[in-house]
Amino acid sequence: MFRLFVTSFLFSIIILFTSSAFAQDSDDFHVVHVQKWKLKSLPADNEADAFSQLLNKQSEVINGDSRVLNAYVLRHFWGADSRDLIMITEYKNTEDLFSLNEDFDSLMEKAYSKEELDNDNKLFDKYVGEHSDEIYRVVTSAKK
Repeated sequence: MFRLFVTSFLFSIIILFTSSAFAQDSDDFHVVHVQKWKLKSLPADNEADAFSQLLNKQSEVINGDSRVLNAYVLRHFWGADSRDLIMITEYKNTEDLFSLNEDFDSLMEKAYSKEELDNDNKLFDKYVGEHSDEIYRVVTSAKK
């Protein structure tokens, strides 16, 4: 096991420090923002429909933005803990990611009324708890 770890670590270092790993050509360097949320409990009845609509509203705004290459909202399908909610968004570069994050609230305010957003925020806060954010670099040469 130790050899496997050392080999993987060394291989990662070699890849990380090669010149192609730092290339920021749009064909070689995309970034993916992964947000993982843990639901406190699963929404039920009318709130389940409202929660799905809330996710769809956010998706419409994100998917309608030209800075986004791909976006996914993943709900748990199989396994031990059904409370996972994962949002994955792919960008051409980090500048697009950070600029969309800065603009997101104003884009949502343009698309939906304050009352809708306030209700959605209350619902989101009621059901969504633990959260993490990660930003990954896509190794496009290994992409299908």
